[in-house]
Amino acid sequence: MVEVTVRVPEDIMDIISETSETIYVEALKEVARKRTSNIQRRLKELRRKNSAYERKYGKSYAEFSQNIPDTMKAHDDWIEWSYLVKVTDELAYKVEKLQLLLGK
Repeated sequence: MVEVTVRVPEDIMDIISETSETIYVEALKEVARKRTSNIQRRLKELRRKNSAYERKYGKSYAEFSQNIPDTMKAHDDWIEWSYLVKVTDELAYKVEKLQLLLGK
């Protein structure tokens, strides 16, 4: 478990000092919803780009990586495609964690 400290101006503290932890949980959930939405939009774009490479080479990234054509363009595509796959996996993992916070 991680402890989070929130610093707020004194005049705001008077307003929120009487609230329960529920307000903080709800605030975290709202942030999680917004982050999830933003990440899902980015994932959609990354997956579209991944699909374009799959169509271009007629195979998945894993298959392509096993037998990269011996051209400069294929090598450049492999580097970019590697990045797309890595970022897609990382963002999908973040969405999973955010959805846990949201109870999904």
